[in-house]
Amino acid sequence: MNSFLIPALYGLSGLVGLAYEVLWVRMVTLQFGLSVFGVVITVAAFMTGLGLGALVLSDRTFRRPLRLLALLEVSAALFSALLPFLSPFEEHALWAGFSHPGALNWHLGLALVSFLLLTLPATALGAGFPLVLSLGQQVSGRLGVLYGINTLGAVLGALLPLILLPMFGWVHALQGIAALGAALGVGWWMLERFEGTPSPVQDDESTKPTGKSGRTESMLLLFYGILGMASLSLEVAWTRLFGLLFLRTEYVLALILASFLVGIGLGSLVATRWQSTLRRFRSAFPWMAAGGVLAGLAVLPVVAAWVEHPLGQTLTQALLLQGLILTLLTFPVTFVLGLWLPLLSEEQGSLRTGVKLYGVNSLGGALGALLTGFVWLPWLGTTGTLVWSAFLILGASLTWTRPWTMVQGGLMVCFVGLGAGLWTFPPTQKLLPETLAGSHDIYRYEDAVAMTQVVEQSDGQRILLTDLQRHDASSDPTAAFVQRNQGRLALLLQGHPQRVLFLGLGTGLSLAGSSAYPNVRREAVELSQGSIEAARLYFTPVDGPILSETELIQDDARHFMSSTENHYDVIVGDLYHPDLAGVGALLSLEQFGRVRDHLSAHGVFVQWLALNQFDPAALQVELRTFRRVFPDAYLFLDGMHLALVGFRQSWAGWSTVEAGQERLSSDQRVEATGGEGMMTWMGRYWGKIPDTPGPVQREWSPVIDFSLPRLKYTGGALEITLAALWHQRPSLEQAAQDLNLPESRRPEFAAAWHATQYLVQSWQDRMIGRDGEAERLVRLAFEANPRDRWVGYALADEVLAQLMRAPLPDAQKEAVLDKLALRFPWHVEVQRALWKIQRERHEFAEAEKTRLNLLNEAPLDREAGMTKNESFQ
Repeated sequence: MNSFLIPALYGLSGLVGLAYEVLWVRMVTLQFGLSVFGVVITVAAFMTGLGLGALVLSDRTFRRPLRLLALLEVSAALFSALLPFLSPFEEHALWAGFSHPGALNWHLGLALVSFLLLTLPATALGAGFPLVLSLGQQVSGRLGVLYGINTLGAVLGALLPLILLPMFGWVHALQGIAALGAALGVGWWMLERFEGTPSPVQDDESTKPTGKSGRTESMLLLFYGILGMASLSLEVAWTRLFGLLFLRTEYVLALILASFLVGIGLGSLVATRWQSTLRRFRSAFPWMAAGGVLAGLAVLPVVAAWVEHPLGQTLTQALLLQGLILTLLTFPVTFVLGLWLPLLSEEQGSLRTGVKLYGVNSLGGALGALLTGFVWLPWLGTTGTLVWSAFLILGASLTWTRPWTMVQGGLMVCFVGLGAGLWTFPPTQKLLPETLAGSHDIYRYEDAVAMTQVVEQSDGQRILLTDLQRHDASSDPTAAFVQRNQGRLALLLQGHPQRVLFLGLGTGLSLAGSSAYPNVRREAVELSQGSIEAARLYFTPVDGPILSETELIQDDARHFMSSTENHYDVIVGDLYHPDLAGVGALLSLEQFGRVRDHLSAHGVFVQWLALNQFDPAALQVELRTFRRVFPDAYLFLDGMHLALVGFRQSWAGWSTVEAGQERLSSDQRVEATGGEGMMTWMGRYWGKIPDTPGPVQREWSPVIDFSLPRLKYTGGALEITLAALWHQRPSLEQAAQDLNLPESRRPEFAAAWHATQYLVQSWQDRMIGRDGEAERLVRLAFEANPRDRWVGYALADEVLAQLMRAPLPDAQKEAVLDKLALRFPWHVEVQRALWKIQRERHEFAEAEKTRLNLLNEAPLDREAGMTKNESFQ
């Protein structure tokens, strides 16, 4: 039997197996709608299959192992090739079987079915280990060598999807790997055909130990299983931790797996080559592994500060640099973990014991992944889970490095103290020292769904963070205005809403945009329990009582829209992060179809997109996808947010808006439009979505998911996207016709339309450095429509900046600020500047009025909330 072909083919088997795992994570992540659950279930199923496959065949001998290997590889390849076609049917069956709304019911059913489904092919892959060992009689130290080569092949398999996914998408990437797996099966079959079937390798019974120091085989298997549990707990927790700092989870998982397996593979090969030397230092290995985990946590703030800004000029460079960082942080741990299997197997003198060690380690790993996702992360947090895993590694591996010494006892005391100091997650300010300078954490909630934090800045404003780097919402007055507008537009266009659904909660401010409408039944779907609690506990001063008037449903938006029987007059899709794992499915053809099916006869759906999260190509994919479901779809531009508007039936246009506003009181009309008036909103109309050829975003054939992460490393994308939209806007006459505006209202509409036109053009000029032209356009926009708050913000910012630089007496500055505050009462910085001058001039009564006005617009403002005017002392 060719001694080169066996390791080569088994290395290729490792490549194929890990590529399967990374791509299966993508599938499960899509179904769960979030990342860590997908990682946990896939890793647990994969390790369970590897363990079961190895243990089932550990005591059996086969006459034709090569043929069985070929059959197993081809079976796994066939399963993977069919998976893209089977997954939608599986999902529909799950929706039928777990149709009751609610995240818990859905996730339990999905976890069980996905686990069982993926365990089957993984079992076939795991069975290859004992079969290949039976072929390796010509490979010196065959267990360690074959295990090491297979693991290093797996390193390439973990990285291969990083290339395939952006180039070909999930379906074709998986089918390509399946084709490679089928070719591998053919390779095993041809090896048997041309090389013959080797005689089975038998253990040398004379070399087996008998009761060494009480380390029976069963005890050894138990503690090696615990080591596997701790190892996979590390993998999952590291994926969560570095996913907070680096790129989307598919990329981080691939990098974690690669760095994890590099250490294990090299450790296995080194242990095979230098066993006698390593045995002299084995008492140090537990401390090296566990200490490496704690050392990585200790330097975490340094690493986080380093990666706060994009690493490298391209996504590829960033991945290489981040992979290097991950390897440096994890290699000392994984290298030691890789030493143990060859050392313990050789010590036991039995290949079958080695296979059993491999099997129980894999099963322990599956248990560790499940415990981490569903118990340890929610209870202990990410850093607590890592410290706990380090203790498990230390405790398990010390059982076969006894006897203990006084030195080890002292080390244990130091280790416990260091672990206690690293147990708590570092403050956000230390991890994002520039972005969140001067802030402090006031809330943290962590589970397998996400890590949710509320950070209070130095000025008292609060930011809702999801997974550290996602700024989901803020209490900042300008941000609050934007978030309320997300709710306002849809209700304004529908006219007479009775039942409203918000897909995504954030801080609850988008719900507050519906507060003008009496007797509206509101529902909001939010997957993250942390976001729900944060909105209730920390954003009520800004939201008002709206959350108490809303039915909050904890569920995945896709599952809810598939399971509910309700119909809604208005459905609002939140600003999602389309580059994150699983989120692109919320912007898919299938999800838009579910939403349409749950609109009432005169219902409207508004899906918001943040322009800075798209490049022109990805934006066109989304517009095309939306139009496939809503052929008569409209666009509105509110700041840098684009609203995709679709109706269940044809929309009557202005008459619907006007009739809806006539039902409201004067105060309610002001609130319904944010004080800007109906025509300002009509002036933000950006045309109908054109019918263009090209791909669309589908759940199981996504287009945008793997191209958008490149935006972080591409300068000028927003400028290009805005320019592309600029050329898409219809003429004034066409816009008035689309909105069915009567002739009597067209002059007012023309003013609002031109104001938006000037404002957007000023943004473009500002981006290319034409500040003077931008300022001129802002003034033209204000002359056209002084009620437009976007225009007001731009003009007030400009005047305030010039005023603060001007060498004028305080009395003159105060006079100008008085006029600005009267004209723009919602502009917080104008109010603050006026308040400061009034206090300096000892005008305490006026200062107190200004302070109260400031607090009315910014209830959480620390300076205004804490300062006591001298006149009232």
